[in-house]
Amino acid sequence: MTFNTIKTAAAATLAASAMTLAALPAQAEIDLTYVWTAHPGKEEQLIATYAAVGEVLEANEPGLLLYEIAISETGNQIIIREVFEDGDALAYHLSETAAAFFPQIVEFATPGPFIFRGEVPEELKAAAYGMNMGAIFTGDWDGFERE
Repeated sequence: MTFNTIKTAAAATLAASAMTLAALPAQAEIDLTYVWTAHPGKEEQLIATYAAVGEVLEANEPGLLLYEIAISETGNQIIIREVFEDGDALAYHLSETAAAFFPQIVEFATPGPFIFRGEVPEELKAAAYGMNMGAIFTGDWDGFERE
């Protein structure tokens, strides 16, 4: 089994798990920050793909409250931050947009880490771990804020 076959199968598993969450009660916001590293010579393709992803997200995902993207100084990595209103919005995202784009992106970029902050449903955690994308799950931030 090739790397891409494994990633495609994992994306399908994630999409199937995400679709089972519609009956669950809504949870608090979920913050997702992740990184893609372009394969050598594929930097522009990665950036162009995420421009298209952003357009799809804005048009089709009202539960996605925030979408930010940054390009690393070296130009070979993009860092994305998304904030979802709840687990249902994240499930929709993973079963629709992510499932559509993930298999093509792994052709020219390496995923991870994917850092989830908030109360992510167990089904989505299991699917994310199964994708081997460096998933990290955390609770709320701790620390202080100066005023």
